[in-house]
Amino acid sequence: MLELSTVFRRSTQQVSCNLSDEVAVLHVERGLYFGMQGVGARIWEALEQPRSVADICDDIVAHFDVAPEACREDVIRFLVSLRDAGLIEPVG
Repeated sequence: MLELSTVFRRSTQQVSCNLSDEVAVLHVERGLYFGMQGVGARIWEALEQPRSVADICDDIVAHFDVAPEACREDVIRFLVSLRDAGLIEPVG
């Protein structure tokens, strides 16, 4: 389980770009492609700079109709999947 104070940044092993309303992310070494839309794309954009889990959750709650507790669970699950895919890494 991640702490709300954990700070993540985008991995140097990926490249990404915006394609209309989608974000395309490629893990360079693994050759894996990921497409993100909606909340996932918003989280990816937030990670342009290192951000804590709490900061990301606050941003999502402010821009989408979601309860804070449900948001935390979903954001943490999404960040874990990005971390496990090698697309983001913890800072410090």
